[in-house]
Formats: sequence, C-alpha cells, structure tokens
Amino acid sequence: MKKDERGFVTAIILAAGSGSRMGLPITKQKISLCGESILKRSVRAFAESDAVNSVIVVTREDELNWAEEELKDLPKIKSVITGGKNRAESAYKGFLAVDEKTDLIAIHDGARCLVTDKMICDVIEAAYKYGAATAATAVTDTLKFVGQDGNVIKTLPRNGLFSAQTPQVFSRGLYERAVKNIDFSAEITDDNMLIEAIGEKVFAVETGRSNIKITTSDDLEYANYLIERRLEMSETRVGHGYDVHRLVEGRRLVLGGVEIPHKTGLLGHSDADVLTHAVMDALLGATGLGDIGRHFPDSNEQYKDISSLVLLEKVCEIINNSGFEVVNVDATLILQRPKVASYIDLMIDNYSKILNINRGRINIKATTEEHLGFTGREEGVSAHAVVTVKNKG
Repeated sequence: MKKDERGFVTAIILAAGSGSRMGLPITKQKISLCGESILKRSVRAFAESDAVNSVIVVTREDELNWAEEELKDLPKIKSVITGGKNRAESAYKGFLAVDEKTDLIAIHDGARCLVTDKMICDVIEAAYKYGAATAATAVTDTLKFVGQDGNVIKTLPRNGLFSAQTPQVFSRGLYERAVKNIDFSAEITDDNMLIEAIGEKVFAVETGRSNIKITTSDDLEYANYLIERRLEMSETRVGHGYDVHRLVEGRRLVLGGVEIPHKTGLLGHSDADVLTHAVMDALLGATGLGDIGRHFPDSNEQYKDISSLVLLEKVCEIINNSGFEVVNVDATLILQRPKVASYIDLMIDNYSKILNINRGRINIKATTEEHLGFTGREEGVSAHAVVTVKNKG
C-alpha cells in the first residue's frame, strides 16, 4: 500500500516504561538487539513504512535527549515527547501531538520491535475499512483459570480468543471520541479497550506469533533468534538489463509503456518497448530466472505486438512466485530524438502500479550520445536498467 493512495497516518510509539521486569540496570528501550536498540528497531519499522506519514515517539523524561539522538537519522520523526504516569496517559499525550491533517493514528508499543512493514500495512488497511483495527494472534494454548491458591478452577474455551498486539489503528475521530472522558486512574492495558467502552468494534488482524513484546530475558533470546533468521531470509540481489531496438518508419514509438509521437518507431516482435525490456531482463537476472527471450520468445505468435507492460506484469508474477519482491529500479534511456523528459512521470506511474512499489523507488533518466554511434545517428534506441530485489519476508 502506498501512502499517497490513502489519507495521512501518524504513528505513536510508546516507550516511556521502566522495563523493571527485565531486571537490568537500563530500560528495555535501550537494550541492543543485533546491534540496534529496541526503541530504534520499533520506530524504524514505522518511519520506513510507505503506509506511514509521520511518527511521534513518547518516551521517559530522563531519556528524552537519548531518544532524540538515537532516532536522529530516521525519517518522518515529527517529535519526541515525554510520556505520562501510565500507558493510557502516554498514548493520550501522543495523540495531542499528532499533525492536524492526521486521518488515522497507529499506536504501537515500543517493546514490540519485531513488527514488520507487512503487519503495519495490514492493520492500517483494515482500519481504513472498519475504522478501528488491531494486530492480534489467535490463542493456541489451552487456557486455565487459576485461583489465588494456585489451583486450576476451570478450563476456558479458546475458540474466538485472540491475544491483542500492536499496532492498534483508529480513525482520528473515533479515537477522539474514545478519549473524551478518559479516566487515567483506570486500568487501561491497551487502546482497544477505549474503543470498546464507547460501544464501537475493533477488527482483529491476524499478525502471527513473531510480533512479541519484549518483557523478560527469555523474550530477548527469542527476539535475537528471530532477527537472525530474518537477516538470513532478507537477501538482497542486484540485476542489470540491457536492450536495443532499431528505429524504423511505420512503427509506434513506445517507451516505458507510453506512446510518444515521432516519425519513426522501434522494430520488434512485441511493441519493442526497449526501456521496459531492459527492466524485465534486470528483474529476471537479479532472481536468476533467465531473460525475456527465454520466457517470451519471438517465435511465439501470442506475443506479436503485445504491450511490454503486459509482459512486465508476467515477469512480476514470475519473480513473486519465486519468493522475491522489487525494491527499486534505476533505468537509463539512450536516444538522440525525440526528447522524452515530459513523458518520464507517466513511465514511472506505469512501473509503480505494475511493480507495486512507491514512485520514489523508481528513477528513469534519458540521455543522448552527442550524435555518436547508432543512437546518435538516430538508427536505434538502447536502454540500461539496474534493479534490486529481496526475499519476501
């Protein structure tokens, strides 16, 4: 999901607790996991998410300066503020600091530093649809109600029982109603309770069991294990693509999926979109899946005059099915004429929709070769593309 397709989302990261149950001389937000503090890991997930526009961090008064320094290199940080006496008051203070144009607020426990972009996007998407949504996971253990003497009183049915996690995402208006008469002395363990108290529903989004809250030393060991596993799975690959087509009369000139008025067009079995062909070959190369000639041979009539954007969709399906997703694209067109600068935004739009990545991750350039070579003589057009892809986590 791209942030420019929706409203304005502000994330509030709650990190004002003491972490006393850890039994350590430092608060848990300062604890390092694989070289990065718990706080920074949590904030980074939201700051780098395309679904989030702004981030507010609520921290302890005695850690305010540390938190500001710790997070200074992350984008979208609107402010770092001090929290209240308890979780509910800290969340409320964060809410008072959100940007006026905020449509949705996403409240997240800073101790849940294993939250992923997919979890964030899934809960935000549900909140757009239902007005309120929470990360959650179905309870799989058999639950027992235990008395003060330590004896089991009864077994609780687990059907329909979920463990609430964060982020918890609400429309601004709904949350404003929920906190209008909030009692900070009441035991409020999550923000869903506030929504429930005014008779509204919260949609539960299954986000799995890895979105743990760091509470004990055992949690630290498990979190380290999960992070190491993710690092193993987050391999990034680079691919390069190159293509060239001859300019001839009687053909359309299509570049990046955009038809450009010109006296000549590119010769080829498909629409001969040289830029898109270079991007496709780069994607296939990065994933070790051959080239476009292998997948779409010019001996196959079904590809005769086909739009290369259709072929790009097929390439995306191929690499997605192989467990990869596109990170970014950098491409260069080499042609003497016509000038294409005014069409580049349209090309980026085409690629953004098909590759399902933000426009900011796509860069297209055009250059001449000062009348040198076959492109300089206007005999043809060539293109280079470099892409990065990563394993889908």
